[in-house]
Amino acid sequence: MNINMFSVRLRMSRSLSILRLPTLIVFLAGIVVIGSGCATGPFSDMFRKPRTGLTKGPFLLGVYPDRVALMWETETKKPCKLYYGEERKLDKYVESVPETNRAGEGIFAKAVYIHKVWLEDLQSGRTYNYRITGPGFQDEIYTFRTVPASADKVSFIVYGDSRTRPTVHNRLVRQMKKRKVDFVVNCGDLVSKGNKYGQWGPQFFEPLKGLAETVPIYIAKGNHEGDNGNFEKLLIPKGQSNNFGFDYGPVHYFCADNVTRGTKDEVLLESILADARASDAKWKFISYHVPSVNSGGHWSAWGYPDVLGGMAGAGVDFVLAGHSHIYERFRPVAPPEGSGGNYVTYITSGGGGASMHSIMPNAYHAVTVKKHHFCLFNIDGDKLTMDTIGIDGSLIDHLELTKTAGRLNKDYSRTAIPMKEMLAFQRKNLDRHD
Repeated sequence: MNINMFSVRLRMSRSLSILRLPTLIVFLAGIVVIGSGCATGPFSDMFRKPRTGLTKGPFLLGVYPDRVALMWETETKKPCKLYYGEERKLDKYVESVPETNRAGEGIFAKAVYIHKVWLEDLQSGRTYNYRITGPGFQDEIYTFRTVPASADKVSFIVYGDSRTRPTVHNRLVRQMKKRKVDFVVNCGDLVSKGNKYGQWGPQFFEPLKGLAETVPIYIAKGNHEGDNGNFEKLLIPKGQSNNFGFDYGPVHYFCADNVTRGTKDEVLLESILADARASDAKWKFISYHVPSVNSGGHWSAWGYPDVLGGMAGAGVDFVLAGHSHIYERFRPVAPPEGSGGNYVTYITSGGGGASMHSIMPNAYHAVTVKKHHFCLFNIDGDKLTMDTIGIDGSLIDHLELTKTAGRLNKDYSRTAIPMKEMLAFQRKNLDRHD
Protein backbone atom coordinates (compact mmCIF):
# COMPACT_ATOMS: atom_id res chain seq x y z
CA MET A 1 0.00 0.00 0.00
CA ASN A 2 1.51 3.38 -0.95
CA ILE A 3 1.58 6.34 1.42
CA ASN A 4 -1.09 8.36 -0.45
CA MET A 5 -3.63 5.53 -0.31
CA PHE A 6 -2.98 5.02 3.42
CA SER A 7 -3.50 8.77 4.03
CA VAL A 8 -6.89 8.74 2.22
CA ARG A 9 -8.13 5.75 4.24
CA LEU A 10 -7.02 7.34 7.48
CA ARG A 11 -8.94 10.55 6.71
CA MET A 12 -12.07 8.54 5.78
CA SER A 13 -11.91 6.57 9.02
CA ARG A 14 -11.64 9.76 11.06
CA SER A 15 -14.60 11.29 9.19
CA LEU A 16 -16.80 8.24 9.85
CA SER A 17 -15.88 8.30 13.53
CA ILE A 18 -16.87 11.95 13.75
CA LEU A 19 -20.18 11.20 12.00
CA ARG A 20 -20.93 8.35 14.41
CA LEU A 21 -20.20 10.45 17.49
CA PRO A 22 -23.38 12.61 17.46
CA THR A 23 -25.52 9.50 16.94
CA LEU A 24 -23.85 7.82 19.88
CA ILE A 25 -24.30 10.94 22.03
CA VAL A 26 -28.02 11.15 21.14
CA PHE A 27 -28.49 7.44 21.84
CA LEU A 28 -26.73 7.66 25.23
CA ALA A 29 -28.66 10.81 26.11
CA GLY A 30 -31.85 8.96 25.32
CA ILE A 31 -30.89 6.23 27.75
CA VAL A 32 -30.18 8.83 30.47
CA VAL A 33 -33.52 10.59 29.89
CA ILE A 34 -35.44 7.33 29.83
CA GLY A 35 -33.71 6.15 32.97
CA SER A 36 -34.74 9.36 34.74
CA GLY A 37 -38.43 8.47 34.19
CA CYS A 38 -39.09 11.19 31.57
CA ALA A 39 -39.25 8.88 28.59
CA THR A 40 -41.43 9.51 25.59
CA GLY A 41 -40.81 8.54 22.01
CA PRO A 42 -39.54 5.52 20.12
CA PHE A 43 -37.00 4.24 22.63
CA SER A 44 -39.19 4.51 25.74
CA ASP A 45 -40.54 0.95 25.68
CA MET A 46 -37.07 -0.49 25.00
CA PHE A 47 -35.65 0.69 28.31
CA ARG A 48 -38.69 1.26 30.52
CA LYS A 49 -39.01 -1.09 33.44
CA PRO A 50 -42.18 -3.22 33.44
CA ARG A 51 -45.03 -1.38 35.12
CA THR A 52 -46.23 -2.64 38.47
CA GLY A 53 -49.95 -3.31 38.72
CA LEU A 54 -52.65 -3.85 36.14
CA THR A 55 -52.13 -2.61 32.59
CA LYS A 56 -55.58 -3.78 31.39
CA GLY A 57 -58.69 -4.56 33.40
CA PRO A 58 -60.04 -5.87 35.60
CA PHE A 59 -62.71 -6.82 33.09
CA LEU A 60 -65.83 -8.92 33.72
CA LEU A 61 -66.05 -11.46 30.88
CA GLY A 62 -69.19 -13.16 32.13
CA VAL A 63 -71.50 -13.32 35.15
CA TYR A 64 -73.72 -16.33 35.85
CA PRO A 65 -75.81 -17.54 38.82
CA ASP A 66 -72.97 -19.50 40.44
CA ARG A 67 -69.74 -18.34 38.79
CA VAL A 68 -67.99 -15.36 37.25
CA ALA A 69 -65.18 -14.98 34.66
CA LEU A 70 -62.66 -12.11 34.87
CA MET A 71 -59.48 -11.05 33.08
CA TRP A 72 -56.67 -8.56 33.56
CA GLU A 73 -53.19 -7.92 32.19
CA THR A 74 -49.83 -7.22 33.83
CA GLU A 75 -46.28 -6.63 32.64
CA THR A 76 -44.85 -8.90 35.34
CA LYS A 77 -44.84 -12.65 34.87
CA LYS A 78 -45.70 -13.74 38.38
CA PRO A 79 -49.19 -14.96 39.33
CA CYS A 80 -51.71 -12.66 41.00
CA LYS A 81 -54.34 -13.41 43.61
CA LEU A 82 -57.94 -12.29 43.29
CA TYR A 83 -59.55 -12.02 46.71
CA TYR A 84 -63.35 -11.98 46.86
CA GLY A 85 -66.26 -12.33 49.23
CA GLU A 86 -69.51 -10.81 50.43
CA GLU A 87 -69.83 -7.70 52.58
CA ARG A 88 -66.23 -6.64 51.81
CA LYS A 89 -64.77 -9.59 53.74
CA LEU A 90 -62.60 -10.82 50.82
CA ASP A 91 -62.09 -14.11 52.64
CA LYS A 92 -61.59 -16.31 49.55
CA TYR A 93 -59.10 -16.14 46.70
CA VAL A 94 -58.04 -17.72 43.42
CA GLU A 95 -54.53 -17.54 41.98
CA SER A 96 -54.03 -16.77 38.31
CA VAL A 97 -51.80 -18.61 35.85
CA PRO A 98 -50.62 -15.85 33.49
CA GLU A 99 -50.43 -16.49 29.76
CA THR A 100 -47.61 -14.80 27.86
CA ASN A 101 -48.42 -12.68 24.82
CA ARG A 102 -46.26 -10.42 22.64
CA ALA A 103 -47.04 -6.73 22.38
CA GLY A 104 -45.38 -4.51 19.79
CA GLU A 105 -43.21 -5.41 16.84
CA GLY A 106 -39.52 -5.80 16.07
CA ILE A 107 -37.14 -4.16 18.54
CA PHE A 108 -40.14 -2.64 20.34
CA ALA A 109 -41.76 -6.01 21.11
CA LYS A 110 -42.24 -6.89 24.76
CA ALA A 111 -43.93 -9.59 26.79
CA VAL A 112 -47.25 -9.00 28.53
CA TYR A 113 -49.14 -11.42 30.73
CA ILE A 114 -52.87 -12.09 30.46
CA HIS A 115 -54.63 -13.44 33.54
CA LYS A 116 -58.05 -15.13 33.30
CA VAL A 117 -59.87 -16.78 36.19
CA TRP A 118 -63.22 -18.28 37.09
CA LEU A 119 -64.75 -17.70 40.51
CA GLU A 120 -66.79 -20.81 41.29
CA ASP A 121 -69.42 -21.92 43.79
CA LEU A 122 -71.02 -18.49 44.18
CA GLN A 123 -74.54 -17.81 45.41
CA SER A 124 -77.09 -16.54 42.89
CA GLY A 125 -78.41 -12.99 43.15
CA ARG A 126 -75.67 -11.88 45.57
CA THR A 127 -73.33 -8.89 45.54
CA TYR A 128 -69.64 -9.74 45.84
CA ASN A 129 -66.56 -7.58 46.32
CA TYR A 130 -63.20 -8.41 44.80
CA ARG A 131 -59.64 -7.09 44.69
CA ILE A 132 -56.59 -8.17 42.68
CA THR A 133 -53.17 -8.24 44.32
CA GLY A 134 -49.80 -9.06 42.81
CA PRO A 135 -46.08 -8.47 43.19
CA GLY A 136 -45.76 -4.97 44.63
CA PHE A 137 -49.36 -3.85 44.13
CA GLN A 138 -52.87 -4.03 45.50
CA ASP A 139 -55.69 -2.87 43.23
CA GLU A 140 -58.98 -1.22 44.17
CA ILE A 141 -62.00 -3.07 45.51
CA TYR A 142 -64.76 -3.59 42.92
CA THR A 143 -68.17 -5.27 43.02
CA PHE A 144 -70.26 -7.57 40.86
CA ARG A 145 -73.66 -9.18 41.28
CA THR A 146 -74.39 -12.75 40.26
CA VAL A 147 -77.44 -13.54 38.14
CA PRO A 148 -80.56 -14.17 40.26
CA ALA A 149 -81.93 -17.71 40.19
CA SER A 150 -85.26 -16.28 39.03
CA ALA A 151 -86.14 -12.77 37.98
CA ASP A 152 -88.77 -11.03 35.88
CA LYS A 153 -86.75 -7.89 35.25
CA VAL A 154 -83.52 -7.24 33.36
CA SER A 155 -81.85 -4.19 31.88
CA PHE A 156 -79.08 -4.34 29.28
CA ILE A 157 -77.30 -2.43 26.53
CA VAL A 158 -76.41 -3.53 22.98
CA TYR A 159 -74.08 -1.65 20.63
CA GLY A 160 -71.27 -2.34 18.17
CA ASP A 161 -68.36 -1.07 16.08
CA SER A 162 -66.72 0.88 18.91
CA ARG A 163 -63.31 0.84 17.19
CA THR A 164 -60.96 3.56 15.95
CA ARG A 165 -62.21 6.62 17.86
CA PRO A 166 -61.81 6.00 21.60
CA THR A 167 -62.98 9.49 22.60
CA VAL A 168 -66.33 8.83 20.91
CA HIS A 169 -66.52 5.36 22.46
CA ASN A 170 -65.78 6.80 25.90
CA ARG A 171 -68.49 9.45 25.54
CA LEU A 172 -71.00 6.69 24.87
CA VAL A 173 -69.70 4.72 27.85
CA ARG A 174 -70.24 7.77 30.06
CA GLN A 175 -73.88 7.76 28.94
CA MET A 176 -74.10 4.00 29.58
CA LYS A 177 -72.88 4.42 33.15
CA LYS A 178 -75.85 6.68 33.87
CA ARG A 179 -78.12 3.69 33.28
CA LYS A 180 -77.90 0.86 35.77
CA VAL A 181 -77.78 -2.24 33.61
CA ASP A 182 -77.16 -5.92 34.28
CA PHE A 183 -74.96 -6.58 31.25
CA VAL A 184 -73.70 -5.15 27.96
CA VAL A 185 -73.38 -6.83 24.54
CA ASN A 186 -70.95 -5.51 21.93
CA CYS A 187 -71.65 -6.72 18.36
CA GLY A 188 -67.97 -6.62 17.39
CA ASP A 189 -65.26 -4.52 15.77
CA LEU A 190 -63.66 -3.46 19.04
CA VAL A 191 -60.40 -2.19 17.49
CA SER A 192 -59.20 -1.10 14.05
CA LYS A 193 -56.61 -3.86 13.59
CA GLY A 194 -56.91 -6.59 16.18
CA ASN A 195 -53.67 -8.28 15.14
CA LYS A 196 -51.86 -5.19 16.50
CA TYR A 197 -51.87 -5.77 20.22
CA GLY A 198 -51.09 -2.14 21.00
CA GLN A 199 -54.56 -1.05 19.84
CA TRP A 200 -56.47 -3.09 22.39
CA GLY A 201 -55.66 -0.85 25.33
CA PRO A 202 -56.50 2.62 23.96
CA GLN A 203 -59.41 1.62 21.70
CA PHE A 204 -61.21 -0.93 23.85
CA PHE A 205 -60.12 -1.35 27.46
CA GLU A 206 -59.44 2.30 28.31
CA PRO A 207 -62.80 3.70 27.13
CA LEU A 208 -64.65 1.05 29.17
CA LYS A 209 -62.94 1.87 32.47
CA GLY A 210 -65.46 2.50 35.21
CA LEU A 211 -67.99 0.12 33.63
CA ALA A 212 -66.33 -3.20 32.72
CA GLU A 213 -65.04 -3.78 36.27
CA THR A 214 -68.61 -4.14 37.60
CA VAL A 215 -70.82 -4.96 34.58
CA PRO A 216 -70.10 -7.95 32.32
CA ILE A 217 -69.40 -7.25 28.63
CA TYR A 218 -70.37 -10.06 26.24
CA ILE A 219 -68.95 -9.87 22.73
CA ALA A 220 -69.80 -11.18 19.27
CA LYS A 221 -66.48 -11.16 17.40
CA GLY A 222 -66.07 -8.66 14.55
CA ASN A 223 -63.95 -8.91 11.41
CA HIS A 224 -61.57 -6.18 12.64
CA GLU A 225 -60.61 -8.30 15.67
CA GLY A 226 -58.09 -10.10 13.44
CA ASP A 227 -57.05 -13.72 13.19
CA ASN A 228 -53.86 -14.04 15.26
CA GLY A 229 -55.61 -14.95 18.51
CA ASN A 230 -55.45 -11.62 20.38
CA PHE A 231 -59.25 -11.49 20.68
CA GLU A 232 -59.52 -15.00 22.07
CA LYS A 233 -56.57 -14.60 24.44
CA LEU A 234 -58.00 -11.41 25.91
CA LEU A 235 -61.75 -11.89 25.90
CA ILE A 236 -62.82 -15.53 25.75
CA PRO A 237 -62.94 -17.22 29.18
CA LYS A 238 -61.19 -20.55 29.63
CA GLY A 239 -63.37 -23.41 28.48
CA GLN A 240 -65.67 -21.19 26.40
CA SER A 241 -65.83 -20.76 22.62
CA ASN A 242 -66.62 -17.72 20.48
CA ASN A 243 -70.23 -18.94 20.25
CA PHE A 244 -72.06 -18.97 23.57
CA GLY A 245 -75.39 -18.31 25.23
CA PHE A 246 -76.49 -17.08 28.63
CA ASP A 247 -79.67 -16.38 30.57
CA TYR A 248 -80.74 -13.45 32.70
CA GLY A 249 -84.27 -13.50 34.08
CA PRO A 250 -86.78 -13.54 31.19
CA VAL A 251 -84.04 -13.25 28.51
CA HIS A 252 -81.94 -15.81 26.70
CA TYR A 253 -79.09 -14.28 24.72
CA PHE A 254 -76.78 -15.97 22.19
CA CYS A 255 -73.59 -14.37 20.81
CA ALA A 256 -72.20 -15.86 17.60
CA ASP A 257 -68.99 -15.44 15.62
CA ASN A 258 -69.91 -15.17 11.92
CA VAL A 259 -66.59 -13.64 10.80
CA THR A 260 -63.77 -16.07 11.67
CA ARG A 261 -62.16 -17.59 8.60
CA GLY A 262 -63.30 -21.09 7.84
CA THR A 263 -66.70 -20.61 9.47
CA LYS A 264 -69.38 -22.55 7.61
CA ASP A 265 -72.44 -20.33 7.65
CA GLU A 266 -74.94 -23.17 7.47
CA VAL A 267 -73.31 -24.98 10.41
CA LEU A 268 -73.16 -21.80 12.51
CA LEU A 269 -76.76 -20.91 11.71
CA GLU A 270 -77.96 -24.35 12.78
CA SER A 271 -76.09 -24.05 16.10
CA ILE A 272 -77.70 -20.64 16.68
CA LEU A 273 -81.16 -22.00 15.92
CA ALA A 274 -80.64 -25.14 18.02
CA ASP A 275 -79.70 -22.98 21.00
CA ALA A 276 -82.80 -20.80 20.52
CA ARG A 277 -85.11 -23.79 20.14
CA ALA A 278 -83.74 -25.30 23.36
CA SER A 279 -84.60 -22.21 25.40
CA ASP A 280 -87.99 -21.56 26.98
CA ALA A 281 -87.17 -17.93 27.86
CA LYS A 282 -89.89 -15.33 27.29
CA TRP A 283 -87.56 -13.23 25.15
CA LYS A 284 -84.83 -14.56 22.85
CA PHE A 285 -82.01 -12.39 21.51
CA ILE A 286 -79.23 -13.13 19.02
CA SER A 287 -76.16 -11.04 18.19
CA TYR A 288 -73.50 -11.52 15.54
CA HIS A 289 -71.37 -9.03 13.67
CA VAL A 290 -72.37 -9.15 9.98
CA PRO A 291 -76.12 -8.35 9.66
CA SER A 292 -78.70 -10.49 7.91
CA VAL A 293 -80.89 -7.48 7.02
CA ASN A 294 -79.13 -4.21 6.19
CA SER A 295 -79.74 -1.14 4.00
CA GLY A 296 -76.58 0.97 3.71
CA GLY A 297 -72.98 0.58 4.80
CA HIS A 298 -71.94 -2.94 3.73
CA TRP A 299 -75.41 -3.99 2.49
CA SER A 300 -75.06 -7.33 4.25
CA ALA A 301 -77.36 -10.37 4.06
CA TRP A 302 -75.65 -12.99 6.21
CA GLY A 303 -77.34 -16.39 6.30
CA TYR A 304 -79.44 -15.91 3.17
CA PRO A 305 -81.78 -17.60 2.34
CA ASP A 306 -82.33 -19.70 5.47
CA VAL A 307 -81.78 -17.23 8.31
CA LEU A 308 -85.13 -15.42 8.23
CA GLY A 309 -87.32 -18.49 8.31
CA GLY A 310 -84.97 -20.18 10.76
CA MET A 311 -85.11 -17.33 13.29
CA ALA A 312 -88.90 -17.13 13.06
CA GLY A 313 -89.27 -20.87 13.55
CA ALA A 314 -86.87 -20.96 16.53
CA GLY A 315 -88.88 -18.34 18.41
CA VAL A 316 -86.29 -15.55 18.21
CA ASP A 317 -87.52 -12.03 19.00
CA PHE A 318 -84.54 -9.76 18.22
CA VAL A 319 -81.42 -10.07 16.07
CA LEU A 320 -78.88 -7.29 16.63
CA ALA A 321 -75.72 -6.90 14.56
CA GLY A 322 -73.12 -4.28 13.64
CA HIS A 323 -70.60 -4.06 10.75
CA SER A 324 -72.45 -1.25 8.96
CA HIS A 325 -71.87 1.96 10.94
CA ILE A 326 -75.48 3.10 11.15
CA TYR A 327 -78.55 2.68 13.30
CA GLU A 328 -81.45 0.96 11.61
CA ARG A 329 -84.44 -0.84 13.05
CA PHE A 330 -86.53 -2.72 10.55
CA ARG A 331 -90.22 -3.35 10.85
CA PRO A 332 -90.74 -6.90 12.15
CA VAL A 333 -90.29 -9.65 9.59
CA ALA A 334 -93.34 -11.91 9.47
CA PRO A 335 -92.91 -15.69 9.72
CA PRO A 336 -93.62 -17.82 6.65
CA GLU A 337 -97.35 -17.99 5.97
CA GLY A 338 -99.08 -20.64 8.04
CA SER A 339 -95.95 -21.48 10.05
CA GLY A 340 -97.00 -19.95 13.37
CA GLY A 341 -93.47 -18.67 13.96
CA ASN A 342 -92.28 -15.46 15.57
CA TYR A 343 -92.25 -11.93 14.21
CA VAL A 344 -88.54 -11.04 14.37
CA THR A 345 -87.08 -7.54 14.73
CA TYR A 346 -83.72 -6.94 13.04
CA ILE A 347 -81.51 -4.05 14.20
CA THR A 348 -78.14 -2.82 12.98
CA SER A 349 -76.37 -1.06 15.85
CA GLY A 350 -72.98 -0.08 14.43
CA GLY A 351 -72.60 3.36 16.00
CA GLY A 352 -70.22 2.67 18.89
CA GLY A 353 -67.36 4.90 17.81
CA ALA A 354 -66.21 4.28 14.24
CA SER A 355 -66.97 6.85 11.53
CA MET A 356 -70.55 6.56 10.34
CA HIS A 357 -71.63 5.08 7.00
CA SER A 358 -74.26 6.38 4.61
CA ILE A 359 -77.82 5.04 4.90
CA MET A 360 -80.38 4.17 2.27
CA PRO A 361 -83.79 4.60 3.97
CA ASN A 362 -86.57 2.46 2.57
CA ALA A 363 -90.13 1.40 3.30
CA TYR A 364 -88.93 -1.55 5.39
CA HIS A 365 -87.32 0.70 8.00
CA ALA A 366 -89.11 1.66 11.18
CA VAL A 367 -86.31 4.09 12.16
CA THR A 368 -82.87 4.76 10.69
CA VAL A 369 -80.30 7.45 11.50
CA LYS A 370 -76.63 8.16 10.97
CA LYS A 371 -75.63 8.79 14.60
CA HIS A 372 -73.43 7.25 17.27
CA HIS A 373 -75.64 5.40 19.73
CA PHE A 374 -76.43 2.39 21.88
CA CYS A 375 -79.65 0.42 22.47
CA LEU A 376 -81.01 0.21 26.01
CA PHE A 377 -83.46 -2.61 26.73
CA ASN A 378 -85.65 -2.84 29.82
CA ILE A 379 -87.73 -5.98 30.20
CA ASP A 380 -90.28 -6.70 32.92
CA GLY A 381 -91.93 -10.05 32.31
CA ASP A 382 -94.05 -9.74 29.16
CA LYS A 383 -93.27 -6.04 28.66
CA LEU A 384 -90.28 -4.75 26.72
CA THR A 385 -89.08 -1.20 26.09
CA MET A 386 -86.12 -0.20 23.97
CA ASP A 387 -84.60 3.28 23.92
CA THR A 388 -81.84 4.06 21.46
CA ILE A 389 -79.63 6.70 23.08
CA GLY A 390 -77.35 9.14 21.25
CA ILE A 391 -73.89 10.26 22.30
CA ASP A 392 -75.38 13.38 23.92
CA GLY A 393 -78.00 11.38 25.81
CA SER A 394 -80.78 12.26 23.37
CA LEU A 395 -83.50 9.76 22.46
CA ILE A 396 -83.15 8.44 18.90
CA ASP A 397 -85.73 5.66 18.92
CA HIS A 398 -88.32 4.25 21.32
CA LEU A 399 -90.12 0.94 21.11
CA GLU A 400 -92.65 -0.70 23.42
CA LEU A 401 -93.78 -4.31 23.03
CA THR A 402 -95.95 -6.66 25.04
CA LYS A 403 -96.61 -10.36 24.78
CA THR A 404 -99.81 -12.21 25.53
CA ALA A 405 -99.53 -15.99 25.73
CA GLY A 406 -96.16 -15.67 24.02
CA ARG A 407 -97.43 -13.64 21.04
CA LEU A 408 -96.56 -10.01 20.28
CA ASN A 409 -99.19 -7.28 20.46
CA LYS A 410 -101.13 -7.08 17.21
CA ASP A 411 -100.55 -3.37 16.62
CA TYR A 412 -96.86 -4.23 16.18
CA SER A 413 -97.23 -7.45 14.20
CA ARG A 414 -99.60 -5.69 11.79
CA THR A 415 -96.65 -3.55 10.62
CA ALA A 416 -94.67 -6.65 9.61
CA ILE A 417 -92.85 -7.13 6.32
CA PRO A 418 -93.92 -10.29 4.46
CA MET A 419 -91.02 -12.74 4.41
CA LYS A 420 -91.10 -13.08 0.63
CA GLU A 421 -90.45 -9.34 0.30
CA MET A 422 -87.57 -9.42 2.77
CA LEU A 423 -86.00 -12.41 1.00
CA ALA A 424 -86.13 -10.46 -2.25
CA PHE A 425 -84.51 -7.49 -0.47
CA GLN A 426 -81.72 -9.74 0.82
CA ARG A 427 -81.15 -11.12 -2.67
CA LYS A 428 -80.72 -7.59 -4.04
CA ASN A 429 -78.13 -6.89 -1.35
CA LEU A 430 -76.16 -9.96 -2.38
CA ASP A 431 -76.38 -8.91 -6.03
CA ARG A 432 -74.60 -5.69 -5.08
CA HIS A 433 -71.56 -7.75 -4.08
CA ASP A 434 -71.53 -9.92 -7.24
